[in-house]
Amino acid sequence: MDSCHIAGMDTPQPEYTIKETLISRKPAEGSGLVAALSFLALMGFSSLYWADCGGWASQLPAASLPVLKQGQYWRLFTSLFIHADLRHLFSNAVGVVGLGYLLYGYFGFRVYPCMALLFAAAVTLISLATYPANVNLLGASGAVYYMAAFWLTLYVCLERRFSAGKRFLRAMGFMLIFLIPTSFDTQTSYRTHAIGFGVGVVVAAVFFLFNKDRFRHAEEIEIEFDD
Repeated sequence: MDSCHIAGMDTPQPEYTIKETLISRKPAEGSGLVAALSFLALMGFSSLYWADCGGWASQLPAASLPVLKQGQYWRLFTSLFIHADLRHLFSNAVGVVGLGYLLYGYFGFRVYPCMALLFAAAVTLISLATYPANVNLLGASGAVYYMAAFWLTLYVCLERRFSAGKRFLRAMGFMLIFLIPTSFDTQTSYRTHAIGFGVGVVVAAVFFLFNKDRFRHAEEIEIEFDD
């Protein structure tokens, strides 16, 4: 028994360092194109909404009466692409383009735009259910907060080159700089922002759990043995 114990003590204990993760590499080819097309989609739909050709612009925003009572579910999607004015458009376009570039570049077409559109529409639906019937929702801000939460959650889960504490602090810093408003506008639905962020965290956590093995296999690990 003693000899077995001593042999175990003499066995070199491996240590490892994570040198590279999925999201530390370059994004996939075509990410820039997808980001550019996202901007063009926002600009194109918003321009058509402002022009109101044929008077159909009123069919695009999301409101609880037509969506929840009359089944006009297309509004959950069209409302994401239209904006009140250029300022509103560009404030959301920065987030959509930047986050779309990252999400497509690292996780593919399924995550962005497919899942992003689906869950952004769900965010709008949840938000509508909390508002009076006469409130209209339009703009991509709910989608931006969903995408930001999705990315930050996966960053904390995947970027294991850094300690968990450092990853969390970086995510919190991003939130404070880019997601927490410094002033308040009565025309902005901060409720939708909060719902979008919450949905993004939950969806990203589930996505990570289902893909954890694939994400870990993508890591480049350097193994060292103690003498």
